[in-house]
Amino acid sequence: MSLAANVLKQKNQLQKIADTVRALGMDAVLKSKSGHVGVPLGCAEMGTILYFSLMNHSPNNSRWINRDRFVLSAGHGSMLQYALLHLAGYDLTIQDLKDFRQLHSKTPGHPEYGHTQGVEVTTGPLGQGIANAVGMALGQRMLQANLSSPNAHLIDHNTYVILGDGCMMEGVSAEASSLAGHLKLNKLIALYDCNNITIDGTIDITFSENVSARYLAYGWNVLQAHSHSLESLAEALEAAQTLSNAAPGTWGPTLIVCTGVAGKGSPKWEGKPKIHGNPMSTEDVLAAKKHLGLSDLSFFVDEQVQKSAAAMIKERSAKFTAWESAVASLERLSKTDKSAANELKILTQDRSAAVHLALSSLGSDYWDLSKSKMATRVASGKALNVLATKIDLLVGGSADLAGSNNTTLAHSTFISPAEFSGRNIHFGVREHAMAAITNGLALHSTFLPYCATFAVFSDYMRPSIRLAALMQIPSIFVFTHDSYAVGEDGPTHQPVEHACSLRAIPNLNVVRPADAAETFAAWVVALENSTAPTALLLTRQDLETLESMGAVRSVDQVLECVRQGAGTVKEFNNQPSQNSSTILKVVLVASGSEVSLALSVAKDLEARTAQNLDNNNFSFDCRVVSAPSPQLLAKNPILLNKLVPLDILAIAIEAGSSQGWGEIVGRTGAIFCMEGFGASAPASQLDAHFGFTSQGLCHKVLNHFGLKI
Repeated sequence: MSLAANVLKQKNQLQKIADTVRALGMDAVLKSKSGHVGVPLGCAEMGTILYFSLMNHSPNNSRWINRDRFVLSAGHGSMLQYALLHLAGYDLTIQDLKDFRQLHSKTPGHPEYGHTQGVEVTTGPLGQGIANAVGMALGQRMLQANLSSPNAHLIDHNTYVILGDGCMMEGVSAEASSLAGHLKLNKLIALYDCNNITIDGTIDITFSENVSARYLAYGWNVLQAHSHSLESLAEALEAAQTLSNAAPGTWGPTLIVCTGVAGKGSPKWEGKPKIHGNPMSTEDVLAAKKHLGLSDLSFFVDEQVQKSAAAMIKERSAKFTAWESAVASLERLSKTDKSAANELKILTQDRSAAVHLALSSLGSDYWDLSKSKMATRVASGKALNVLATKIDLLVGGSADLAGSNNTTLAHSTFISPAEFSGRNIHFGVREHAMAAITNGLALHSTFLPYCATFAVFSDYMRPSIRLAALMQIPSIFVFTHDSYAVGEDGPTHQPVEHACSLRAIPNLNVVRPADAAETFAAWVVALENSTAPTALLLTRQDLETLESMGAVRSVDQVLECVRQGAGTVKEFNNQPSQNSSTILKVVLVASGSEVSLALSVAKDLEARTAQNLDNNNFSFDCRVVSAPSPQLLAKNPILLNKLVPLDILAIAIEAGSSQGWGEIVGRTGAIFCMEGFGASAPASQLDAHFGFTSQGLCHKVLNHFGLKI
């Protein structure tokens, strides 16, 4: 039976479910005295037809890899999704709905991934959801492309989105929708709640573009529907499904422009901007329930509605049973068929287990590649390509800077609108969407996605990076050209505050490695960490290996340094010179390219004997600490006190903002960082201009002690 025919047959039951969604939304917002009731009222039919007539999903198997995905991009309307999940039999009780927006409840103000069963992604910042959904739809295509034709149906799900005018206005949705159209991701179906209002008033005060024409220009299919007509929605969704079932490269995604009335069902507030983000009064809620023919009891769900919803969900879960049976057959075949075994692995492998197995087999062939002088961006590319041969889940690309970022997997192809079996992705100049799409890939299934650009453009990506940290997903963000050493491009391209800005994000693993070995370790640590994203800050310029400058470290010590955030690369000599009676001990703490500089400074300071210091009888003894992740060191007082004792002068060195370093060196320490923006000149000239030379920093250390050469 067609979708339209089935919806017509079940219209009365579906409408009662939709109106119950409205009632639960009103009750929850009223009880919490907080929330957005406009979306549950205006989008009830959209959500109902998706959950109960269209999507293939199973509340008892909510992580089923071939489930249809639903993303509420308009995340402020979270009660729409919570009401639907409750009625569909997910782990959300009536009490959970009553606890809407309360501490530790399963129903927070905006949907949160990993917090509530059935929620696929954390949404709320507008535009992020639709961009994440593009990543999920891309994940579906890439995963399916690795299956043979007989098994392609095992990964044939769609991704559905409900988005509003706010999502349409945000730039990230434009970037993501543009790429989705280019790649012809026809398994992506978005329902646009076009209701003519925003918080400040009717939409015409800020938004007058032709959305349909815009999306047609992106390469999307555009259909029309009435938001509150089940028949109209069914016809549009059936047409969208037909397009989604075509071969890759045939059609683009589909946007269904759903014209409706905000606050549908409320006699007082229908069509008025205030309904968008304000709780209704008790009297308004009772009036709306009466208008809809519903019980005036709070959080009431009619028994017949419960039975109808359960029966429909049983139908929606049927595909899981068939899928499970097909996978069981594939498993039997895999015992004698290598191809079947490979495809079974694609469908069932555990991301964390696969990474652990691959990393446990890393040998000297991996680490030997890191024993040469090179830029850490080059080292990153070498590490990535070795790891990708061992971990087939690694996929990713760059924002039109693949050659500079060194992120192309040499032994794989780039995906295209007609071919998704490659592992390299051209994101184009779309940093904001790139990061959100990368998160969508991480959320979709087993992929370990990465993306890359220049460090200064992490500003464009920050909202998505923050959400990756909030969701605790293992997205990897590669940022090259990490200091003023970008040189001639000038201050617009020279990151100054970006390292400390990224370090301020909770649960984001920010690593600025000092040489190739630390870069190779940083990739290992990034892949080990399955519950946090990682940002790698990498150099454009070549860096000496720390070993060539006197450091003596084993692989385990390099890994420990990166894992814990810091480690010693040069220890105190503890031997006074023949010409001195007093040893001045100094700890130099640096990150990235400045660690090798700190080693040079230490060497020069220790070479300065008493006769060079105004006849004062002093000599220096220096410890050098590499701190690829100083934010971790600051949180570990035992390690911090061990590496940077309180009774010894500590000096921080980084070609960036000084923020955060005070926690490392204390109030009595010194910080040698950037005090402003960069400048346009060759990098070697900028070293001298900003004082980041061994001679310049030695002078500053001596001045700190009141000494002169």
